[in-house]
Amino acid sequence: MFAITGATGHLGQTLLRQIRSRGDRVVAAVRSTSNRSLLSGYADRIDEAPLHDVDALTACFDGAEVVIHAAALIDIRRGRRAELDAANVGGTRNVLAACRRAGVRRLVYVSSIEAFDMSPRRRPIREDFGFARGNACMDYGESKAEASRLAAAAGLSGELETVLIAPTAIVGPWDYQDGPLTTMIRRFLAGKIPAALPGGFDYVDVRDVAGAVLAAADRGRSGESYLVSGEYLSVADLMTALERLTGLRGPRLVLPLPAVRVLAELSESWSRFSGRPALFTRGSVDVLQIDARIDPAKARDELGYRPRSIRESLEDTLAWIGEGSAVNPDPLFA
Repeated sequence: MFAITGATGHLGQTLLRQIRSRGDRVVAAVRSTSNRSLLSGYADRIDEAPLHDVDALTACFDGAEVVIHAAALIDIRRGRRAELDAANVGGTRNVLAACRRAGVRRLVYVSSIEAFDMSPRRRPIREDFGFARGNACMDYGESKAEASRLAAAAGLSGELETVLIAPTAIVGPWDYQDGPLTTMIRRFLAGKIPAALPGGFDYVDVRDVAGAVLAAADRGRSGESYLVSGEYLSVADLMTALERLTGLRGPRLVLPLPAVRVLAELSESWSRFSGRPALFTRGSVDVLQIDARIDPAKARDELGYRPRSIRESLEDTLAWIGEGSAVNPDPLFA
């Protein structure tokens, strides 16, 4: 049996579908505020077990052979390090403790490419570059790096089998929380992207990430990390791809980097004042400038990882949005 945190998130929703398609049982650990309707027909059991409650997590994990820790706080603004550390570092520490208490055999921790040292001296980025330590572009990356060190150390010590999966920017259907890329696509469809940002990133399909997580549960090496990437695109090329797939006119202007940095400062200030998410920040702009070329050879060789094309990912995301993304689709479709 599997237990999973973050089941209502983008990756969590996809994992539930793939776990069900395998015929395995799964219990979902949720918060009191989680939308449990998203889990109907997918989870065999739903337990209220927030990341700060080790006792509740232990009870949730009891009987599970594998725990997938996919829950995380994602915040691209500055000045949120305490909240990020509490959720991402403290939450991972509590999940590890609960796994030990419950007698779980293996933990698969969903890390992030941003947890790794992506300084520009070497490309492509590989697992042996190690985790960031004070040089991540955002506080989010630093918190994921510290949490990743905890998970990897537990596996290397032999106290618990742990495997880390570190995806790049996730895209694909079933993003009911409207994460950054889904929000960007919706804004494109509404004609609300007047210009592209400079730089680019690596984009990976959520279904391929979920497949890598389950492969790691089956055969990943304990204490090891696996980078899970897809295809690098500049933001301008991503806009062009959406234009070709939809027939809608995309932005023709790529903003100069100095202007974007000023706008990012204003976006963050507006977010702090309004309480609404920032469209982009200085940190997210910096991420787009690092030339995030990834080497997924380790995942390919050891996990059988074979990502699909970004075109297919965008096509399926657009179809999901067009079909009405508030509808929970067939649980056996993956």
